[in-house]
Amino acid sequence: MKVVLQKVSQAAVTVESRVVSSSIKSGYFLLVGISTEDTMEDVERLSNKVLTIRVFGDDDASFWKKNIKEANGEILSVSQFTLMARTKKGTKPDLHMAQKGHLAKELYEKFLSLLRQGLGQDKVQDGEFGAMMSCSLTNEGPITIILDTKN
Repeated sequence: MKVVLQKVSQAAVTVESRVVSSSIKSGYFLLVGISTEDTMEDVERLSNKVLTIRVFGDDDASFWKKNIKEANGEILSVSQFTLMARTKKGTKPDLHMAQKGHLAKELYEKFLSLLRQGLGQDKVQDGEFGAMMSCSLTNEGPITIILDTKN
């Protein structure tokens, strides 16, 4: 399982010109990829990491002091099967390691549920699973961290 975590000052997702989630202000924009090898243990590990990693600062703006809950932040999460693409051979991405739709959705929904349990129901938004989405965000820092259960 892979998560690309970006610290943002705002983020939103639209599908066919309609906003599908509430836009968020300060927090994380997450791209979440689920592979054929991922288990519920991977989901639990990465949801905990997202909730506890410290990338926010104190009032004096020093980084690495607070996690998202301590910073009163929000999360906008988007399922992103293309994170599982292999590009070692050829010019076309190999997506065979991406989990099949219904299985990926089950693990992704559990990931969202764990984030909501830890941060609050109203603090975690998500895109539309399986849809072609347009993502808008302002990366702060910029801080972008890749979390991967296989590394």
